[in-house]
Amino acid sequence: MGSTAYITKVLVTGANTGLGWQISKKLATEHKDYHIIMSGRNKEAVEKAAADFQSQGLTNVESLVLDISSDESIADAVKAVDQKHGRLDVLINNAGITSDNGAPAETDLSREKWDMVFQVNVFGTALVTDAFLPLLEKSQAPTKRIVFMSSSLSSVGQRFDKATPWRKAQYRIYSTSKTALNMVMAHYAVEKEDDPSWKINACCPGHCATNLNGGMGADDPALGAINACRLATLGVEGESGTFTNRHGPLPW
Repeated sequence: MGSTAYITKVLVTGANTGLGWQISKKLATEHKDYHIIMSGRNKEAVEKAAADFQSQGLTNVESLVLDISSDESIADAVKAVDQKHGRLDVLINNAGITSDNGAPAETDLSREKWDMVFQVNVFGTALVTDAFLPLLEKSQAPTKRIVFMSSSLSSVGQRFDKATPWRKAQYRIYSTSKTALNMVMAHYAVEKEDDPSWKINACCPGHCATNLNGGMGADDPALGAINACRLATLGVEGESGTFTNRHGPLPW
């Protein structure tokens, strides 16, 4: 009897549109031994996204309802993945929001806006990661991978670098949330650094045209999936605890 090939189970948050959709498509297309769990808070939207891929022959995808701002939704999603798959090999924390859907600058700096963005980009992402860690620990893959979708706007080093063209861009809430997210990633990476099977990294997709910025990004969204998918498929010699884009390392 031949051995059954190992199927890598991948969960992508915010997968029904934008970068999450591109990441799901790229992984499902290029890695037939990967099974992509496309999650999103809108049941109809994420089911349609998965069904569209399936109709194109990408049968290695499924949908999952997951609102990362809801503890109940997170718990339900973990239970569903556990009951169906019993483990997770890769978690891609892609879901995120801005305070004003890509306006040229953040003009509303109210407590409500700060709370709204941090609830998703930082608190929700951390709680999702905590909730799925037990399933990641059950992985039998050579590496267990967690990818945090960050942004070069989070870079304190580039903010102070006068050669940075966007250094005075007024995205105070969003950029600060992503700086905090980088520290969240660092905590997980350091906690797991003695076990080389864990690969935990932060990824900047670039300034891609997505719903997050009202379609005003300079890059094709497909480019934004390149580095995320690289980090999601790292082998045992891959890096951990890094902050990169598709061109290489970024300053913290």
